[in-house]
Amino acid sequence: MRLRIALLSLLLLAGCGGLGNTAPTPTPEVPEAPDILQVVADARVLPTRSVELHFLSGGIVAEILAAEGDAVAAGAPLARLDARELELARDEAQAALAEAQAAYDQLNAGVGPEVIAVQQAALAQAQARSREVVGSVVPQDLAAARAALEQARAPLARLEAGPRRTDIAAAEASVLQAQALLQSRRDALAATKSNAAERLTQAANGLRDAQAFYSRTYWDNRERERLLRGKELDRISIDAEESALRAVRNAEAALEQARVELELARQAELSDTAAAEAQLREAVAQRDRVLAGAERDELVAARATVAAAEANVAHLSGDARAGQVEAAEAGVAQAAADLERVRAAPRGVDLAAAEARIRRSEIILAQAELALERATLRAPFAGTVVVVDLEAGALAPTNRPAIVMADFATWRLETSDLTELDIALVRVGAPVAISFDAVPDLTLPGTVTRIKALGQSYQGDVIYTVVITPSAWDARLRWNMTATVAIDV
Repeated sequence: MRLRIALLSLLLLAGCGGLGNTAPTPTPEVPEAPDILQVVADARVLPTRSVELHFLSGGIVAEILAAEGDAVAAGAPLARLDARELELARDEAQAALAEAQAAYDQLNAGVGPEVIAVQQAALAQAQARSREVVGSVVPQDLAAARAALEQARAPLARLEAGPRRTDIAAAEASVLQAQALLQSRRDALAATKSNAAERLTQAANGLRDAQAFYSRTYWDNRERERLLRGKELDRISIDAEESALRAVRNAEAALEQARVELELARQAELSDTAAAEAQLREAVAQRDRVLAGAERDELVAARATVAAAEANVAHLSGDARAGQVEAAEAGVAQAAADLERVRAAPRGVDLAAAEARIRRSEIILAQAELALERATLRAPFAGTVVVVDLEAGALAPTNRPAIVMADFATWRLETSDLTELDIALVRVGAPVAISFDAVPDLTLPGTVTRIKALGQSYQGDVIYTVVITPSAWDARLRWNMTATVAIDV
C-alpha cells in the first residue's frame, strides 16, 4: 500500500525591506486550497465472471467440443467422457424400474374378469351338483377317503396355527441385518466424509504455508536485487524463488483435489444411505407379510377342503345320501371360497413391498442418470473458453481444472495490498483513477463497488480486497494485468 496525501500548499511571497525610511512591500493574501486525500494501491485486472470446470470422476476423454478462444453459449457442451458403460447402467436401471412398476400394477389390478368368470362358473356347477346329489356310495374307497381327509387337515392345521417360528425368525433376522447394514453404511460414509474434510483442512494449511514461504523468498530476492543495484541475482536465489512458486502451485492442486474428494464423499453419503434405507423398508414389509399370517379366504378354502373330505368319508362309511349331500355342499363352499379369494383386493403388506421395490429402483436410476450427466462438462454461462487442459483418448484430470472460461463482456479490478488502516478510509461509491503498467499512457475512471468483509493476514499485516468497476475500458487490457488505483477518500 502506498498512502499519498496531495496537498496544494500556499506559497507566500515576502518582500525584502530596505534601510532608512523605505516601507516593506505588502504580502498578497491567497485563499487556502482544500486537502485532496487518496489511497493508492496495486490491483489486478479480472473478468467479472470466470469459472474453473472439473470432471468429478475419472474417465477417458471421448470428445473435446470447444477450443481455447471459442465463444460459447450458456449450457453448451464443452467436453465429454466415454459414457458407454454409464449409458448401459442407466438402461439397466430403467428396465429394473419398469419391471418393479409392472409388478406393482399387476398386484394392484388383481385378477382379470376372465378368471372371475371361471370361478363363477365353478360355483354354479357346484350348486347344480348339490341339487342333483343322489345315489349310493362305494365302501371300498373308504381307506382312500380317510387318507384324503388327513391330508386335507394338515394344511388347515398349519394355517390355524399361524406363522411358523422359523419364518418369523428369518424375517426378523432380515430386518436386523438391513438395520445393521444401514448403520454400517452411515458410519462408513460419515468416516469417509470426515477424513475428506480433514484432508481438505490439511491441504488448505499446506497451501498457506507454501504461500507464506514463497512470499518470504520473493521479497528476500527483491531486497537482494535492490542491494545489487541492477546486477542479476545468483542462480541459487532464482532457483529458490521458482521452487517456492512450484510448491504453491502443487499446494493449490492438492487443495482442489481435496475439495473434489469431499464433494464425492458427500454425494456417496446421500445415495448409499438412501439405497440402504430402501432395503430396510423392503425387509420390514416382508416381515409384516409373515406376521400377518393366513388370510380369511385361505382359511375358508382349507376348511371347505376338510369338510369335503369328511363328507366323503361319511358317504363312504354307509350314509350315502347324507354324505353325498354334505360333499356337494362342501363343493359349493369351496367354489364360493375360491370366488371370494379371486375377488379380494391385494393385501397392504404386499403393496408396501412392491412400492419399496419401485422406490429402490428409482434411486438406482437417479444415481445412474446423475453419473451420466456428470460425464459432460457444460458452460454455466455465455462466455469465452480460456484454457482447455484435455487430450482426446487420455484420462481426464480430477486434480486440476479441465476447462477454464470467462465472460469478457465486463471487467473489474481487485486490490491486493490495502491494510486495515487504509480500508477505514475507503467507501463504496468512491471515485477511482486507474492506471496500468502495460499501457502507461492510459488512465481510466472507475468506482468502488464492493469492499470484501473478511481480511487476510499477510506478512504481519491484515489486508483487505476492494472491488473496483471501471466506467470505461480499453481493448489492449488483458486478464491478470497489473494496475495502480488511486481512490479518493
